[in-house]
Amino acid sequence: MNTEIVSSPNYWNDKYITNNTGWDIKSSNPVFIDLLTENKFIKPCNLLITGSGKGYDAIAAAKKNYKVTAVDFSEKATEIAKKMAEENSVKVNFLQKDIFNLSSEYKNCFDAVYDYTIYCAINPGRRKEYANVISEIIKPGGKLIALLFPVDGQPGGPPFNIDILEFYKLFSKYFQMEFSTFNINSIKSRKGKEVLQIYKKK
Repeated sequence: MNTEIVSSPNYWNDKYITNNTGWDIKSSNPVFIDLLTENKFIKPCNLLITGSGKGYDAIAAAKKNYKVTAVDFSEKATEIAKKMAEENSVKVNFLQKDIFNLSSEYKNCFDAVYDYTIYCAINPGRRKEYANVISEIIKPGGKLIALLFPVDGQPGGPPFNIDILEFYKLFSKYFQMEFSTFNINSIKSRKGKEVLQIYKKK
């Protein structure tokens, strides 16, 4: 497909409007739930969730006393997420924005950023730019929680395949890797296709 099309909010909005959201697992990711429960790598803090979709992970974090900002490109997804947060009686700052425009307004703002299925959704030609944006919005010493999917070499996209070494090279300019493992509580259909990595901003 034309990789430029994924840079249009209409592309993603239409998918939510028509319910063509094959990536939606209908709940918070169990890997993220484990992170919130264990408090090993992150603890309640000022957290940004990128590509937040219908808000499952944002709501889960808010329930664990995180101050959550969640950004998504789609107006429809953001509308659904806000309604779900209200139904769950939690406060989340949902933003319908282009992630690439956050750095000027949110420079050194967040203690942690959680990325799941956005790095694989953006135009692969903009991944270097994305790494720079993430580095600018995280405070010095802050954490990047990257749950990378898919990493099994699948063709096409989105989701566009992630080369783990390439990801490391892009982000190690700004971050120090602290942890990396395939041994995570992935949903059945994604077992062996995703890896959890934790980075600390230099």
